This record gives sequence, C-alpha cells and structure tokens, in this order.
Amino acid sequence: MRKTTPLRSALPAALPLLAATLPLLAAVLLALSAAGCARPDRGAAGASLAGDWDWYRTMGAAPTGGWEGRRRFAFAHFEGPEAGGAWLKRRSGATMEVIDAVRAAGDSVVLRFAPGGDGETAAFRGAWRRAAADGSGADTIAGLLYRGGEPTERVRLVRRSSPPDFEPPIRLWPGPLSDSAYDVTIDPAVPMRARDGTVLMNFVGRPEGKGPFGVVMERTPYLRWDTAAAVFWASRGYIYVKQDVRGRGGSGGVLDMNDHQMRDGYDAVEWAASLPGSNGKVGMVGRSNPGLYAWYAAIAAPPHLATIAPQVATADPIRIVPYIDMVFSPTIVPWLCLTRVKDRLSDMSDVAEVKAFRHLPVIDADTLAGCPRRRFWLDWFDHQSQDAYWKRLGVENHLDRVRVPVLGIAGWHDDARGTIRNYTVMSRLPDHPFLRVVMDAGAHKGIDYVHGHFGPRARIQPRLLQLRWFDHYIKGIDNGVDREAPLDFFLQGPNVWTKETEWPLARTKWTPFYLHSGGAANTSAGDGTLDTVPPTAGAGAGAAADTFTYDPGDPTPYLVDARELELSLNEDYADVERRRDDMLVFTTAPLEDSLRIEGPMTATLWAATDRKDTDWHVMILDVHPDGRAMRIQDGIMRARFRKGFDRPELLEPGKVEKYDIDVWFTAMVLPPGHRLRVTVESAAFPKYDRNLNTGGDNERDTAYVSAHQRVLHDAAHPSHVTLPVIPE
Repeated sequence: MRKTTPLRSALPAALPLLAATLPLLAAVLLALSAAGCARPDRGAAGASLAGDWDWYRTMGAAPTGGWEGRRRFAFAHFEGPEAGGAWLKRRSGATMEVIDAVRAAGDSVVLRFAPGGDGETAAFRGAWRRAAADGSGADTIAGLLYRGGEPTERVRLVRRSSPPDFEPPIRLWPGPLSDSAYDVTIDPAVPMRARDGTVLMNFVGRPEGKGPFGVVMERTPYLRWDTAAAVFWASRGYIYVKQDVRGRGGSGGVLDMNDHQMRDGYDAVEWAASLPGSNGKVGMVGRSNPGLYAWYAAIAAPPHLATIAPQVATADPIRIVPYIDMVFSPTIVPWLCLTRVKDRLSDMSDVAEVKAFRHLPVIDADTLAGCPRRRFWLDWFDHQSQDAYWKRLGVENHLDRVRVPVLGIAGWHDDARGTIRNYTVMSRLPDHPFLRVVMDAGAHKGIDYVHGHFGPRARIQPRLLQLRWFDHYIKGIDNGVDREAPLDFFLQGPNVWTKETEWPLARTKWTPFYLHSGGAANTSAGDGTLDTVPPTAGAGAGAAADTFTYDPGDPTPYLVDARELELSLNEDYADVERRRDDMLVFTTAPLEDSLRIEGPMTATLWAATDRKDTDWHVMILDVHPDGRAMRIQDGIMRARFRKGFDRPELLEPGKVEKYDIDVWFTAMVLPPGHRLRVTVESAAFPKYDRNLNTGGDNERDTAYVSAHQRVLHDAAHPSHVTLPVIPE
C-alpha cells in the first residue's frame, strides 16, 4: 500500500524556479569545488552557522495547494568535532549525507554533499532568516534540496539551543541470533509459474554452502530488487526470495489489488519450499501491502508455510484501503500514482492530489490526479457496502484458517491497522497458534514521521526480531522466543517498553469521558467541557444539545499530505479548532495527575440531522500547556452504516440516533498540566470523502446539500468517549 521512493522530477510549478536558480547554484558549487571549502563562513551580519540545527523536510519542490507536512528527519552540525566541522545525521545517529562543502554568504547558505553510491550528486541552497534582535524567534534557513541537478524537496533548518538527542536502534529482544557466516550469491530473475500459467519473477539470494536452508519470502508490488535484504538473510543461512506480484516488475498478468493474493501466495510458498537447497520451511515477511499478502498466504494455508512475520500489515480493504470503516478515502489516489509504471516506482511530487480531492464526482479522482485507471477502481465504487466482494477479499473473516505462528510488528501511529486488528480477532479464537505483537511509537513508514522525541530506546530493528523468530520457527533453534510475553508495547510519554500478556489489558478501567456544554461548544473558544461526571437531569445540567452546520462545499479539514502515504500522524489541530465553527470542542480541565491510556477507544454519540445521510467524526487530542492540540486518534461513522457495514439504511430526518464509533487505539501517558480534548464534526477531509448529505451515491454524485447537525448530551443521551485508563 505505501512505500517511500526518491523524488526525481520537479513539479511543473517549480520549473521557473529551477531555471532561475540552477545557474547560480552551479556557479556557487564550482567556486566551492575550486576553493576546497569545507568550513562555514560567517554571514554579512557577523553571525555564524556554528552550532546545532534541526533538519525539516517537506515533500515536493513546490507547494501543491493543500496542507503539507514538515517532518524533522535529521540534525545538522557546523564546526563540530568531525572532519570538516560539518555533518548531517538522521535522528537515529546514522549519517544522512556527507557534507563536502559549506558556504554562508550574506543571507545565502549552500551545502554540497558527497555523491551517493549511485554517483548522484546532491546539494542544498537556502535563504537565512536570522532571529530578531530582541532574541525572539530562531535562526531559520529555508530552501531546496537538489538531486542530480533537480529540486526534489523543500528543507528548513532551525537552530537548536541544545545538542541533538539521538535515538539509536536498540536490541529489544536480547539473546543469540544467527550470525552472518555465509557468502551470498544473487540471481535477480528467477521465474515461477502460477497455477493459471502466469509467470511471476523473483529476486533470489542464496547462502553458499550445502544447506539445507530455510526460506524467507516476500511478495511485493514495490519491485523485487533488494540486495540489502538478500545479503542480510542469505548471509545468515536463509534463502531469500522477493517476488513481483502479478502485473508488477517482471511478473506477467495484471495488478488486481488483492484478487489473486491467496492463490498466488499459496503457489509461491510451495514453489519456494522446493528450491534447491531448501529445508522445506518458508517464513513470510513484508511491510504494508506485502504484510497483507503474508496474511493472505497464511489464510490459504500452504503445507510448507512455517510462520509469518509481517510489519505494519494492511488491514481489510473496508478498514483502511480503499475504504476506512466503509467510508471511501481519496488518499488512496497517490498510491495508484506510485505504482502507475509497471517496472518502477513513480515520483509522486507531481501528483495533482489537491485538484483531484476537491473535484466531484469522487470517481474521477484517479485520472484528475494524473494516475492510470485500474480495473479494480470501478469495482470499488460498485461495492459501497460490506457485500460478498469485500468479504472475499477481507482477512478478518478468515483468520480461523491461519494455523502458523505469527509475529506482527507495527506502531501506534501506523494507519494500516492490520497488526492490532488481526491480533484482536485471532487471540479470541479457540486453539489459535502462538501470536506475538510488537508496537513501537512509529507511523506506517517509521518513527521519523511522528512529532516529538521518544527517548533513546524508542527505535527498534524489526529485522532482528524477525531473525530471532525465524531462527526458532524455521531453523528449529530453541531460543525461547515462544515462551516470552506475547506483547511488547512502547508507552509514549514515559517512553518505556512494557511486556503484556493480553489485549486489551486485563487491568483496564474503562472510563467514560462525557461531553458537556451550555449549548455553545463550537470552536475551542466555546463552552464545551469534558469530564468523567455524567450529565444529570434538572437545573445546572447545561444545554441539551450543541448544533453546527456541515457544508460539503467547505468540509472540516484533516491535516494530511496524502503524497506522504501517511494517514495517522499526530498533527497540531489548535489552529483548526480555533477557526472552524463546524466542529464541537470539548476539553477537560488541566490534569492534576498523569493519565495513562492504553488500549482501544470508542465514542458513543446521540445525534440528529435534517438529512437522509451524513457523517459523524470524533477526534481525541492531547492539549499541551503551550496550546498545541496534538491528535491522538480519530474515527468516523457514515450514518447509513449505523446498524452494520453490510446493512446500509438511510435516516429519518430529525430523528435522534445512537452512533457507536471505533476511535482506534493508543498507548500513552498524558502528564499533569495537559488536557484531554474531544472534537465532533461531520467531515475530516480528505482522509475521508465528503458525505454529500443527499442519501445518494457519495462517489458518483455531484450535487450536495448542507446538513444541520445536533449532538445531544443530556441525562437520557449521555454522549461520551470511552477510554482504556490503566491505573498507575
């Protein structure tokens, strides 16, 4: 579903900027090369670059018109202890780029980087805006990163007042692991024939030796070439196989999303088990959609599959892609663009996603964004409830077929949801196989996308966990991995790892937090409050309801840069909540004691609308003392599905209905002084498509009407969120 790829081409809007800046950049770099400059100069005002800086990046060389994320990926240091006095390191402490030369002249700063392994050159050129004379603000250098002479992303350096806090990877599971004792040979094009005759191409890394060796296999739409993974596994005594799924890379057939994944997964496992030198045991890995493919293979139950260890595995298609709880998500469109060319991953910086998202009907979004129309695109809109089509493609309905041990690895900000959802279902089945789950603080593509600092033990090495797991289940080594606590959770706030034996935790105190107001909870300046005291009848109980108008022509925003392929990040919603009166805001008093929330969260709303259909969206946020309102999680209910995703039923306008909304899950501690906030609205666009409020086809129609909404919170209708509070 989601994969990072280097950005290679500029947006059309960036071409004039490119033409104007490249000659100057070339001249500056030529002068740097001639001078052999490797130490920063002082600017015109006498200020120096010396010190530490945060390195933020934003996708694309030019704005696209929508909200865009700025991610703190690295730290820069000038006049430091390393050679040349300048370095650029990732948050993990690993080198991001080797700085060849630095020059600061007036307000201009240029960094030249050493060529990468592919020989590609890179440089940064930015404008320095210094802190105010009174000490307010911070030194900021904003500019463009160039690769191969083309601008690829926007970068901002912000001066730090203290040295960086690195997050080096840790060994979460101690104990011996297979060592890299084997030489490796690689064959990048080994064909396999599926049962219907389609040829699927494989990248195979082999350890040199007699064997027999276990097999580690991944099936991917993101292309099979992966020398680093092949060397890692083969050097440790495993045959590594990475397969292009049908319609991708060197494989025949047509990319069909998930239709063939069970059959192809079965065939691929049995083929891999029969490779020369194999011991007949296959373990499957994969991130994102490849993780989902591992689940599909496990459901198909090929005899030689020994175990699976997926990472950030994608959940059922109605739970995250292309629908999120049966509400279509336009944010799937950039993924279609990522895979638009059969034999490579495409640059997404030129995707016209904002234009596509704003257009009606939704069904045109793929072509408007510049992506090819796939045959399954129309299938998605022909099946707008949980019918036989989605039940066949789902995983959760078939987990009773999985008979092999499972290791699932994900993060609390992972939007894919599959790891926790599948564990929840499987752990309740009788005689289920051994299950382990590891949840860190990361997002779908890792911890670097998540705002905040999580301490020196937050960053794990998933491949080493998979190695220990496979050493036991494929090589047969008794290393105790099957006798340890099944759940490893990273608790955000204290930033510590905990071991648990069940989900949800047995000691959970399910705690309702009730919505209250005097009838004016609109915006964060309103009178909405949140506490554990339920509303009561009689004087002093407050207003019976809050109201707002939802206009699909101006939907309440959800802060997401869809080109990042991340949907569940902890963005700051303080500004949105200040200015939007189409959202209700309920906030606790500052916490006197810490509040530990760890587990699944739900919302219960009693609400009415004057339309035949609408949406109800709930977000839970952590409000910091400085006013930041950081999203924890959110969830949505399309009103027609209030009785079940397979039983759509339109509303009787004006009638009060009860809505039970899944607000996902978390593991975090809010410290004293923070406040808990809940917002209620009828849109979170573009994470979810707009309900047009007509009761018609939200994906094919263009006409819409505003809806007048009423959320009740009286004694008979105690709207609330239920949180999994863990007593400390």
